[in-house]
Amino acid sequence: MNKVLLSIKTAVVLLISATSLYAESGLIGWATYNDLGQNGTTGGGNGSVVRVTSKADLEYYAKTTEPYVILVEGSFSGSGMVEVESNKSIIGVGSGATFNGFGIDVSGKKNIIIRNLTIKNGSPDAIAIRNTHHVWVDHCDLSASGDGLLDFTRGSDYLTVSWTKFHDHDKVALVNSGTQHFEDVNKNKVTYHHNWFDNTVQRNPRVGYGMGHIFNNYYSDVTSYCVGYHTGASVLVENNYFYKSGNPLNQMYSSVSTSAYFANAKEAGNIFDNTSGNTTGTGVSFDPEFYYFYRFALDSAKDIPALTQSYSGPMPGIEYEVFPTPGNGSIDVHTAGDTLVWTDLENVTSWEVYFGTSDTSLTKTSTVERSFSPDNLGPDTIYYWKVDAIRPDTTIEGPLWKFKTAPAKASKPYPADGELHAKLRQAKTETTCTPLELTWKPGFRASKYKVYFGETEQLTESDYKGEVTSPIFAPGSLKYGVKYYWRIITVSTDDSVSEGDTWSFQSEVTYSQEGDTEVENMVLNGRAFVETQDGTWFTASNNMVASGEAGPGTMSSVWAGPDSIYIFSISYFDESDGNGWYGFYVNEEKIDEWFASDNNNAMIKHTINHVQLHKDDELRIAFYTNDGELNRTDLMNVKVAEDYPQGMISMRTSNYPPNQELTISIYSISGILLRSYVVKSDENGIVSRLRLNEQYLPVGLYIYTIHGKNIPKRKGEIFMQK
Repeated sequence: MNKVLLSIKTAVVLLISATSLYAESGLIGWATYNDLGQNGTTGGGNGSVVRVTSKADLEYYAKTTEPYVILVEGSFSGSGMVEVESNKSIIGVGSGATFNGFGIDVSGKKNIIIRNLTIKNGSPDAIAIRNTHHVWVDHCDLSASGDGLLDFTRGSDYLTVSWTKFHDHDKVALVNSGTQHFEDVNKNKVTYHHNWFDNTVQRNPRVGYGMGHIFNNYYSDVTSYCVGYHTGASVLVENNYFYKSGNPLNQMYSSVSTSAYFANAKEAGNIFDNTSGNTTGTGVSFDPEFYYFYRFALDSAKDIPALTQSYSGPMPGIEYEVFPTPGNGSIDVHTAGDTLVWTDLENVTSWEVYFGTSDTSLTKTSTVERSFSPDNLGPDTIYYWKVDAIRPDTTIEGPLWKFKTAPAKASKPYPADGELHAKLRQAKTETTCTPLELTWKPGFRASKYKVYFGETEQLTESDYKGEVTSPIFAPGSLKYGVKYYWRIITVSTDDSVSEGDTWSFQSEVTYSQEGDTEVENMVLNGRAFVETQDGTWFTASNNMVASGEAGPGTMSSVWAGPDSIYIFSISYFDESDGNGWYGFYVNEEKIDEWFASDNNNAMIKHTINHVQLHKDDELRIAFYTNDGELNRTDLMNVKVAEDYPQGMISMRTSNYPPNQELTISIYSISGILLRSYVVKSDENGIVSRLRLNEQYLPVGLYIYTIHGKNIPKRKGEIFMQK
């Protein structure tokens, strides 16, 4: 166990103990992660330090826009919720402060630290956090409140909760807003460690959508379930101690792995003492060390009851801690060496910085600034450091921190190297899926990147796509089933170049021909999932549908039939909960759109007439959920359009200038030019329907192209002459 005794030494011979503060490595976990424009969590530590002795003063400083470290002295009673702005630390002084009857409310903010507080009888919550990122809750005592003790909801992200006692309550700690909340997708990343959950009922915590790391917690007398998970969450439950508790690991809503509500959880190193219910999870989770270091603070499960009972909850001396940037345990630090900084304390006259590549051989530097610029840092290296605060009569010794610099070259690609099931479309907004964007971790001191992308492993200059200054590249629409290769060359701030590895990925592929395609067998992207419907709610073909949940999704296949003109029928269940949207695309062209608006709890068949298809076209059904409508889609039927109007070309788009002369060229299916003649677009640039009867073509299929001045020839389209 990494234990640091924080001591306060006077400048004279007298040594004053800092009430034996157990520092537990300070802040670690998800709240240290560099994202969303916030490099770790520092609270108000870059602003002034103020002391408050009343609820009114607390409310005043908590709501100001300036950063503040708010040191709370005493115990306050009241009602309602104290609203907190961004860049605030609220810390109980000495043995802690008590809030009785009111709680803390954070909404739409960032960079919040809450420490050393007892909150009881809060209404509606002890701590409510919504649409907020980078939060640390530490050494608190939370109990007996109206709804939740610590609710982290509505698109919140990057939370660490440590050394906190949760007790005597029902709905304890919520991590997400429930199901059908698009704002939570890919968020809700939390670390819970060294907490004590005692005499509680449920949500200890409950994680949806995000990645949860639950380690070294003590569960005693939990009656319903301990760690809950649902709706795509990935949770690692590690080295905890469960005692006299029910359902240590609890899959919330569905045990079907393809369901939108299914989640993964892996248990490792836990002790289950006199428990009942699930102790295994699914055996699958994310790896926290892909994102941050933590094993230097990881204890054996057998030690957890004694540690948490002794040290969770408010502890004296916490107001004398500072916090680093980069955060403790940070990895892939790509700007290290420019400036290391730390938060402020009261009455500090100077700082002593200890820095090195080993925790036993640190070099001391004295400074009056709250920053330090080490020399000659290198890539892919672990560094250790600590800072002592020098006050007129006291030295406050800081804990030991560590971080690791990024490799010289780009790393950790998304999609992962070798991925065989890459999602070629991603849920970007609540209503829109966009083509896959490639991302990577920046190389050490990167300033820009050269991107190579192609379909052969030996990438050449013809595959060069240009430079970008951010670690993201959008290659545009990609083909299903094709293996793609890419490489990132990192250019650093000193113009040195680091050649990247060649990575690869591909997607699944489904082919469609004339007849039925089961939609659940198409390639599902975004918020599309396979769902069983075998008569309990309604009966679907093959007893399966593709169901949408919380936002947009797509279902795609590749056309493997002959080039021709077709009629599509798309069957879906129109439940009575809203107006879900649908769109049908061929490649990037939107052919049709409609709403599931009958709200009659019945299967509906939507028909799309006269769709021109070429071999290898992508057929895509897109949707987004609306209100409670879940967009349950069953079948796609395709048949030849035998009733296609004689001698007509149906123009679905009109991308032409007004009153523009255009040349139409007609070819046989084998590509022989048969006719060319000139038409004119109307005043709106529309060429809506062109009659070809006067061309005296025999019955059959033909290809046409349209081009004009400054309008290049496009891919040929098919028409049928009867």
